Amino acid sequence: MVFYLLKVLLFLLFLFMICFFSYICSIKLTFMFNPNPKISMKRFLFLILALGMSVSIFAQFGATKQRNTNVIAPMHKTTNIDLPVVGQLPPNTIVSNKSILDDPISSVTRYDLQSNSSSSNRLYLYDDGTVGTTATWSTQDASWTDRGTGYNYWDGSAFGSLPTARTESMRSGWPSYCPFGATGEMTIAHQSAGPLIMCSRPVKGTGAWTTTTLPALPATIPVILWPRVVTNGPTHNYIHVIALTGPTANSGTVYNGMNGALLYSRSLDGGITFSAWTQLTGMTSTEYTSFTADVYAWAWPKGDTLAFTTGDSWQDQFLMKSNDNGATWTKTVIYNSPYNLGGNSPGFFFCPDGTMGCALDNQGVAHVVFGLQADSGSPTAGYFRPYTQGVVYWNEHMTALDPSLDPDILYPNHQFIGWVKDTMVFYPPTGVTLGYYYTSLTDEPSLVIDKNNKVFLSFAGATTLVDPNSYTLRHLFGRDGYIDGDTIMWHNDTLVDITGDWIQYNFAECYYPSASPTSDEAYVYYLFQRDDYGGSYVKGLNISPYNGQTSPDDNSITMIKWEKPLWVGVNDKHEKLTFNISQNYPNPVNGMTTVKVYTQNSGDLSLKVTNLTGQSLMTMEKTNVLAGVQIFNIDASQLPSGIYFYSVKQGEKSITKKMIVQ
Repeated sequence: MVFYLLKVLLFLLFLFMICFFSYICSIKLTFMFNPNPKISMKRFLFLILALGMSVSIFAQFGATKQRNTNVIAPMHKTTNIDLPVVGQLPPNTIVSNKSILDDPISSVTRYDLQSNSSSSNRLYLYDDGTVGTTATWSTQDASWTDRGTGYNYWDGSAFGSLPTARTESMRSGWPSYCPFGATGEMTIAHQSAGPLIMCSRPVKGTGAWTTTTLPALPATIPVILWPRVVTNGPTHNYIHVIALTGPTANSGTVYNGMNGALLYSRSLDGGITFSAWTQLTGMTSTEYTSFTADVYAWAWPKGDTLAFTTGDSWQDQFLMKSNDNGATWTKTVIYNSPYNLGGNSPGFFFCPDGTMGCALDNQGVAHVVFGLQADSGSPTAGYFRPYTQGVVYWNEHMTALDPSLDPDILYPNHQFIGWVKDTMVFYPPTGVTLGYYYTSLTDEPSLVIDKNNKVFLSFAGATTLVDPNSYTLRHLFGRDGYIDGDTIMWHNDTLVDITGDWIQYNFAECYYPSASPTSDEAYVYYLFQRDDYGGSYVKGLNISPYNGQTSPDDNSITMIKWEKPLWVGVNDKHEKLTFNISQNYPNPVNGMTTVKVYTQNSGDLSLKVTNLTGQSLMTMEKTNVLAGVQIFNIDASQLPSGIYFYSVKQGEKSITKKMIVQ
């Protein structure tokens, strides 16, 4: 493929040179007869610039020798909770590319390892348009004695002041965030030793935090780590936790024959009492030797239906599901690994990469995605192939995946659903290499399924963008579809760069994405970590040699909104609309609110606001608009509280929706 591209580029360059010399001749005549030669000179200089850019691009491609698919690297599934002080490395001297146009930042941390594998639930969008967010936070470059939960609250228009201290009184990390009680919120994080820490308050966004610890651990479990938490019930008063017993490398002990056992506990009284930590059937030493840090993810509950998935390179990917609020569980194997109890691979094999997402649709069916990579060797002396990619999809209507996980088998079955957007990632110029996370080139996937059964896939993907140290950067990519019977129908094969804003993210590493399980009519909400370097500084401290960031810097925990495409319903086969309007956002509103109009036809648009009696209160016009998305901003600050309607009209087409003013 690379030689074909080179031939094409050579041919285009040849044509360009012919045009160039022809143009030089015409310029001589133009300079002789044109009374304003500055115009011709500008054109000449622009052509010279274009030629230089073409030669530069050609030179970059010419430096590539072959597709980097045969590269292998030692597998480093590090499980960091505390690391030795190694001294402060030279600070980042590169000026940040952040601007005043940036998406809002909830916190800034020097500790840049938000997860060892899958990201936890770090934000939640509430019905009133507010958002609670959290992250592992610290101001230090070594030791991180101040490390803990960095919290911030989006009030619908802005975040509060950046956090200057953790919410807990003790050192902690890896918080999960959830709504709690009728109007409150909570986080659960781990300590370096002992039980998990719960912080809660009765009113979200304000008030003092109450810090408690989950019930004391039995003597056989000195430490429990890397929790994942969800809440459900009429007032989010039921708490469900999965967490890992500390492996021996992290001050733990072997528990029931496993060097890292994944356990479950729940509270049905708002955290006053918790059930004993339980090893669920099908997750014991009979089936597996161990689980590792962060290789599991909850689906957000639907009523009393709970589900989580877990999987890794050398073990099954499987689903655990409960239809009775956690009283009983059923296991379903998604990918059957031959190495659950050890063994050596005769060669490289495709496998899960330990990053994943899980979601329940409106019928309670579980949908699972995970990153695809290739490994070889053994669980204790393994190698992974950095240049492997893919996001794999499965749901409960399907049988177990083909054990080969071969993309050529998965794709025709609509089970290979994400990939590197720019395949030139596989052909890097000399000196450019990947910033390693020891996972797939397409990792950290998540699924959000909204109330209309529309589906939004996101993942972190490698790009051809390069940091100051010549490591490639990652961005967040998305793809949308809808539930149709037994599977997801994806609208097309186009991937959207959610972090594609050139000013904000062209030279930024965008990683550790976490999606709110809830969304509004217009947007899906994400929290991610942004900085200037590929790879993780903290992760690399225990790895030598390491591909990636080698000095600490500021990492911005950033919230971004991915705009939902406008499509018709399932009965119309989800063809793209010729005319549609969004629900106003925010809604309810007490100030400015926005309505987006999608039209495939140019012409005049009008918007009219009426009350319940049909009285016209406000009219706005847009004349001679082009096809695409148009925006109306409605000032509702002068309207009394109540219910109103807004109608958008173009030609003979008119659509009306309801608006609530507080």
